[in-house]
Amino acid sequence: MKVGLVTTTDVSVLVDDVDRPVVDAAFAARGIGVDRAAWDDPSVDWAGYDLVVVRSPWDYPERLEAFLRWLEDVGNLPTFHNPGPLIRWNLDKRYLDDLAMRGVPIVPTRFASDATGLADALLAGARGAPELVVKPSISAGSRLTGRFTSGSAAAADLGGRILDLGLTAMVQPFASSVDTRGEHSAVMFDEELSHTFRKGPILGDEGRLRGDTYIEEVSPVALSRTEHRVVAEASAASTQVAFERGWLRSGEQMLYGRFDLVTLDDGTVALLEAELFEPCFFLPVDPSSADRFVDAVVRRITSG
Repeated sequence: MKVGLVTTTDVSVLVDDVDRPVVDAAFAARGIGVDRAAWDDPSVDWAGYDLVVVRSPWDYPERLEAFLRWLEDVGNLPTFHNPGPLIRWNLDKRYLDDLAMRGVPIVPTRFASDATGLADALLAGARGAPELVVKPSISAGSRLTGRFTSGSAAAADLGGRILDLGLTAMVQPFASSVDTRGEHSAVMFDEELSHTFRKGPILGDEGRLRGDTYIEEVSPVALSRTEHRVVAEASAASTQVAFERGWLRSGEQMLYGRFDLVTLDDGTVALLEAELFEPCFFLPVDPSSADRFVDAVVRRITSG
């Protein structure tokens, strides 16, 4: 078996890849060859792998047009996971509207593609929450993301910068529970729960990062019954979208997904993101999780 794990030639964005040593060790223990293949390396023969798994192409927001061209070229290979069209849908957080229409409770989100829409979104958001989060609908690693007091001029400034880059801005209420409980996340392989964890708060006041640096503090956590239900609903709805649009065949499943949850100020558990193409799995929080990932990869290869 030969597996290609998609990454990038820009090693500066890979320093936080905590999964890499754990994954490499788990594949090596099974005698499975693994290449770290960069999406932007034209010499890579993607069709030569038994399976291609998109893992850490984390410079894609800065090189979006090139990344989308690459995805169009190779994303329809039957060995490519998750499927390219599903990734294309998932990399823009406007997918949240699709999930909400299927009954998934999401963090209330307003999208804006121009200055008027941004002003309306900020005004509407300010009526319902003391603090807001502004970010692009296409982003990774908290790029161009800030937490602001409702009505802050800095929130409008960040939204304007996002629009000036030709991106869509999104406005969400900041869930105050994040400061104490953090975000709760679940990772699924073949749509079966693998492990769950807590991510500590990252965003500070008025557009700053806590401690002025990007640090993800992750620890194991047990999800509540309600949180398990929301994860199951989000996973099922994502799969339903993929079936309806022909991205998955009947009986096929997503290879992996990470679902991030927060508790809103009214006590509602809501989906913050369904990350279906390049999330960190934070495998070190569970000693068996890397083996579950490898098991899912092997099943794909042997069943194909």
